[in-house]
Amino acid sequence: MAERTRGPWSVLTRPWAYEALQALLGAERGRRDFAERYLRPRPGDRVLDIGCGTAGLARYLGPVTYVGYEPNAEYVAQGQAENAGSDVALHVGYFDAAAAARHAAFDLVIVSAVLHHMDDGQASELFRLLARVTKPQGRVVTLDNVYVPNQNPIAKFIISMDRGRNVRSPEGYAALTHPHFAACEGTVQHRAWVPYTFWIMECQKPMPDP
Repeated sequence: MAERTRGPWSVLTRPWAYEALQALLGAERGRRDFAERYLRPRPGDRVLDIGCGTAGLARYLGPVTYVGYEPNAEYVAQGQAENAGSDVALHVGYFDAAAAARHAAFDLVIVSAVLHHMDDGQASELFRLLARVTKPQGRVVTLDNVYVPNQNPIAKFIISMDRGRNVRSPEGYAALTHPHFAACEGTVQHRAWVPYTFWIMECQKPMPDP
């Protein structure tokens, strides 16, 4: 993963610091909006969340079967404690070929704030694996920070300080999905305060491995 993990960024490996920053940036409102407008899960859906953090999204998805993968063991421990008693299964580690092989197909796959931590090769491999585990009528929905023309300079500066070192343009993110999904569309979302810019992408029609 291509990310900053030393110096001031190292504190974000702690769940309390991560959640504090998320709260400062209005993450709870953002998660609710993301779930309602873009994820739109149906009762009974099988949902896979890549890079789930503390599984903060799970409480906005309704009655679904939720499977999350997160490499930070402390995040997973907190997420397990907060979601005890619900249909939430969290795994420590990266979503690799072995992980893909152990799960039945999913209706909805979430890849939120992950792709800008990956180089092009890593991201393309992830989409290849996701094409294997997404149902034929299923969807993959991604969310990342993005660079766009005429961007709010404050948003651009904040994004430049992100731990992830592969923030892309909309075209750069879309290119990662080929040839693994036949249909992909996205939208740029600007937040007024705290200024920030997101790229939200929906991929459908998973393609078999070439």
